[in-house]
Parts: sequence; structure tokens; C-alpha cells
Amino acid sequence: MVLVGPKWQTTEEYFEKEGMEIVFVLDVSLSMLAEDVKPNRLQRAKIEMENLIKGLENDYLGLVVFAGRAFSMLPYLTTDYDSIYLRILRMINENYARFVPYGTNVGNALLVAIESFSKEEREKVIIFLTDGEEQLAVRSQVAEAVKMLMERKDISVYLIGIGDLQEYSPIPKKDKNGHTIGYELDIEDNTIMTRPDPELLQEIADVTGGRYIHDATGDELKGIFEGVIAEHRKVLGVKTRNTVKDISQYFLGGVLIFLVFFLLL
Repeated sequence: MVLVGPKWQTTEEYFEKEGMEIVFVLDVSLSMLAEDVKPNRLQRAKIEMENLIKGLENDYLGLVVFAGRAFSMLPYLTTDYDSIYLRILRMINENYARFVPYGTNVGNALLVAIESFSKEEREKVIIFLTDGEEQLAVRSQVAEAVKMLMERKDISVYLIGIGDLQEYSPIPKKDKNGHTIGYELDIEDNTIMTRPDPELLQEIADVTGGRYIHDATGDELKGIFEGVIAEHRKVLGVKTRNTVKDISQYFLGGVLIFLVFFLLL
């Protein structure tokens, strides 16, 4: 009987949730390598994104990265988190940030993100992760993005700022072993110092009808993500499902106790 494997069947209720479309927009500009957030702004954003994604199901995900220009990392939204989405996310590292076009083109990133969504009737959310230090005069692209959002009327925008708002931070240069060997310099050989720009992000949130939330340390990112998704998650109803639990180990334990007791008689 032990070999057959005794089972215990139970019935439980669960909430059936409708899948959403979520496009993460990740700033990969040089300033995201500042270490005011540990291990740095970029890596902390990626870590918390991955922690969130591991708990999702049935949601359609997109990924846009941007610095001086924005690029969609996927040709279409995907529900394949492990073999496609997370694999691509893990490819984006410090070396990637050092070689992408210079700048922080928020307007272009918004445009690419909006174009990533389908026309299906699902909840649609942009989660924008950046320190907000815009280096290019691209306000015309922000205006174009606002126009597109107003035309579609089905996309919600959340701008998540990351980094210390009080102090400027240098951007470390690292050797192949990850040791700091200096700091990034500007064209006049001065150390580049970076600090997030909340005014820009709040302005963009205002004109897009979105919301700006800042996390100075990165500790609250996952909670912020979860709150955004919960706000838009549609529950279709309550369903029941049967779950079967293998109780072989408990049954075997009982048999062993019985045998020991029998041998001691």
C-alpha cells in the first residue's frame, strides 16, 4: 500500500484573476550605476522586478530599456517568464549601461512603451523605473506620448523614481573583478555626480495622468510594484479546485512505529 502512495484530496476556493498587460520601462543610463542604492540603482531595480515577476501568472509582460534612445527588448508581450522574460532581463548589466547611447530620453521611452501594448481589452500598466535625470531636450516626445495616451485611454502610467534625493553620488568604474578603480568623468575630467530629479518625474506624471512614487533606498520597490498591480487587478470570481496531497511519508511513519511496537512485544 505504501508503494501505491496514499493520497488526501481536499477542495479549496481561490480567486480567478484576469491577466493584465504590464510593460516595465527600465532606465539603463550611466547614472543608474550610482551606488546610493545597493548594489546600485540598476541592479536593485532588476532584483525587485524579478522578485515580483516570479509571483505573477497569466499576465502579459513587455520590457523597454532606454538611455539616449529606447528599445523594446521583446517583439511582443509574453507570458513566458522564465525562458524568455527573465533571461533577457538578466542580460542587462553594468556593461550594457556603459555602452548604450548617452542620455535619459524619457519621452522616447514612453512612446516605445505605449506602442508595445495590444488592442485587447485588458488592464494595461506602464511601470517606469528611472532616476529621472533627463539629459536630452525631448519634451516634444513627451507631448507626443501624452497625445497617444489620451487617444487610447486604456493605459495607466506609474513613474517609480529610485535613488537618494538628498545627496549627489559618483558613478564607479569597476575592473573585471568588480573592484572600484575610479569614477566616471565628464568631458572636462570632472567626476560626474548624479542625483534623481523628482521635479521632472512629477511633471511627467502630471501631464500623462499618471502617478509618481519615489523610493530612495530600493527597499520598497517590490511593495510599490505589488500595490500598482493590485490596484488594477480584476477578480473574475471565486472558483474551487481539488488538490491532492501525497501522504506516503506519514503513512510510512505510522507503519514503522507499528513495527517497532510489535517487535518490542
